[in-house]
Amino acid sequence: MEITALTWIVAITGLLLMGLLAALQLVAVINPREGWTIENVYGGNPDATDPNAYFAFNQGPAWADPFFWGPLQIAGSIGMLLGQQWGFLLALAASVPFWYSAILIFIWDRDMGFRQNTFSYWVFIWGMWPVFGVLEGVYCFVRLLE
Repeated sequence: MEITALTWIVAITGLLLMGLLAALQLVAVINPREGWTIENVYGGNPDATDPNAYFAFNQGPAWADPFFWGPLQIAGSIGMLLGQQWGFLLALAASVPFWYSAILIFIWDRDMGFRQNTFSYWVFIWGMWPVFGVLEGVYCFVRLLE
């Protein structure tokens, strides 16, 4: 498959976003209840809601991201940059958690109060994940149809 400038942008953005997320979530796997992890990885405050639900909710993605989603995105991005059809297929699969988990996070944050309800959080921090996921998914799907 032809490698375009957009392929490079999508693949590198996926690598950067997933690399950052996987690294942070790996810290959460190693130190799940540390103050730094709560402040910089999970966000919010366990005392603002049920602490058991807070840690249970955050530990699921902490294990899934570096051990499942990260490798899937990394392999997909590399495959895209190699011009391989399987790379676009893997990247398409890796695009789903970007928007799927964002829906869950939105509902949990809204109803459980895990994180602050600020414009910058919802647009810049939370919003970039589903937007990229949809863009990556559409791009890879269209490229696979060629």
